[in-house]
Amino acid sequence: MGVDFFYDYAGYIAIFLLFFFMVLSVPVFVSMGMAAFVAALLIEDPFHAFRNFINISWQGALIFELVALPLFIFTGTLMQRTDAGRDLFEVTKAWAGSIPNSLGVATITACGIFAAISGSSVATAATVGLVAIPLLLEERYGERRAGGFVAGGGTLGIIIPPSIPLILYGVITETSIGQLFIGGVVPGIIMMGAFTVYVLLSRPSIRVPHTIPVKQRLRTTWNSLGVVLLPVVIIAAIYTGMFTPTEVGALSVVYVVLLGLLQRRLDAGKVRSAAVAAAGTTSMLFMLIVFGQYFAHFLTFEQVPQMIASAIIENASGLFAVTLMIIAYVILGMFLESAAMLLISIPIFFPVAEQLGMHPIVFGIFAAIAMEIAQISPPIGVNLFTIHGISKIDLWKLARGALPFLLVQIVMLYLIYLFPQVVLWLPETMK
Repeated sequence: MGVDFFYDYAGYIAIFLLFFFMVLSVPVFVSMGMAAFVAALLIEDPFHAFRNFINISWQGALIFELVALPLFIFTGTLMQRTDAGRDLFEVTKAWAGSIPNSLGVATITACGIFAAISGSSVATAATVGLVAIPLLLEERYGERRAGGFVAGGGTLGIIIPPSIPLILYGVITETSIGQLFIGGVVPGIIMMGAFTVYVLLSRPSIRVPHTIPVKQRLRTTWNSLGVVLLPVVIIAAIYTGMFTPTEVGALSVVYVVLLGLLQRRLDAGKVRSAAVAAAGTTSMLFMLIVFGQYFAHFLTFEQVPQMIASAIIENASGLFAVTLMIIAYVILGMFLESAAMLLISIPIFFPVAEQLGMHPIVFGIFAAIAMEIAQISPPIGVNLFTIHGISKIDLWKLARGALPFLLVQIVMLYLIYLFPQVVLWLPETMK
């Protein structure tokens, strides 16, 4: 096997090594760094390979836009410690009223509102699920539907702004994070509406919901007004151009801390606990980003994404090429969590999207919805494991309950490709 072979196939060797290391249960960020570094040693001398590894990794850690990441994560962990999930669920339950499957509708709506605060699918599913699942089971929705509603609704956490995966995508592709956030608003609302329609049309729960007086609804809303208004503040601040996404992250932290103190639900111990949890999550993501940037840089240097894009476009076009990408994302989602999948897939599929004429913002939302599919795809769907952990519902039941939501998301991917203005309309009107 000659030296030319390694020069020609070093990029593909890196991809093979990545999955080989992951099969051996090596952490994803370590697998990405090792795969690219070992492949680099095949075509470079050790000194240059090590120097490039240090320089590229260091540059990946110096991106200013990443400052928004720990701020939004900290906001989510603070909200989890202020019983925000209970407040949101009480409000949505009050306004769902006596319609059929009102608790199911309340669950989806609460997930949508909390998604616009935390930016995390797992945090959304866990926070709302702790409150909603016991009540759904009490109202005899059954374990499959109760778990499925929360798993599906939780995926809204990475499409409705703010969104942690969209921050990562914006950094990788150098796309405006503010425009990506606003681009996710309309698709997020459409998807939340589609989820709600499915819940309404599903088999009604056995118990008839109680009618709640208007006075009680207004009182419940007033008591939780601070939490309900936060998503409006976040989206309005970004849309009007008054604040950058990073500044909005800082504003969110201050808002939640002040709200928690005024409600007497936060103290120094809870803030410290939230900070530690946020630091742990942020550290994990930063490791993925740093080594993901190195892996992506190596693949790009070896022209692998460009060759894959050319191969796909030469053999498929339009809807067929989109279908191939969707299938690839569904398969990846069976084995990888969303952040790792995004960092591995974007360098490969972004050139394909460009060849298909997809706007970077449109493909960003497309990729975020694909991340949602990963959250509820067995066997590794992280939302399924999160809900299993808090409810002990069987994973197979959860997967069956989440399947209709997964199908809605796949339809949404085609809708975004065929009608890109669904995504671009709001960003084009931004100041």
